[in-house]
Amino acid sequence: MLAYHVLSITKDLGFTKSVICPVVIESEDGPILFDAGYPGQYDEFELAFRDIGLSISDLRAIVLSHHDHDHIGSLRAIVDGNPGISVLANEAEARYVSGEERSLRLVQAEEYNATLSGDERLFGERFARYLGTIETARVDRYVRDGDLVSPGLRVVDTPGHTPGHIALYLEEEGTLLAGDALAIEGGKLVVANPRFTLDMGGAIASVERIRGMRVGRLICYHGGEYEG
Repeated sequence: MLAYHVLSITKDLGFTKSVICPVVIESEDGPILFDAGYPGQYDEFELAFRDIGLSISDLRAIVLSHHDHDHIGSLRAIVDGNPGISVLANEAEARYVSGEERSLRLVQAEEYNATLSGDERLFGERFARYLGTIETARVDRYVRDGDLVSPGLRVVDTPGHTPGHIALYLEEEGTLLAGDALAIEGGKLVVANPRFTLDMGGAIASVERIRGMRVGRLICYHGGEYEG
């Protein structure tokens, strides 16, 4: 069975605190990180890695569920700190991760801001400017539904939140690393924030797909572990 560690890293956003749960999988090829946090969290990742007896320098690969700022924010810093690391993403997300195309979240924010006024408009414009500062990074390998990242660790396409969103499935354990395909709020599973879901029909179809899998445990990026 693949050992894994659910990290808990807090980001103070000023108006609230966001707790994220990236996952480290100890594969036979070396440690693999699933998602890379908010910007400016390199040191927090390193501390979290030390707590499980590892370092960022030990990482073999990073797999990205999608290109949102809270999932790729520290990617560039981690890659710079470990140039030998391999970055994996779905092809539909890779062009945004690498900066070949503008972030869909930024495009969404700009379109939404046009409908606002007053303080809401000012807040929205600040958020859009912040999204524009996210550093891009290379993607070394495209992965698609059914691909093995490492023996026992399979890619599952879960589009909807973004077009190329993926989850990772630990086959023997029956554990799904859901990224933002699902979240936990008030102890219940929910579709990740509908306001930031680009295709709600696709997101619901992805949830239905997950329901049809042999999953005994879910790990959500926002909310942590869920059993049952």
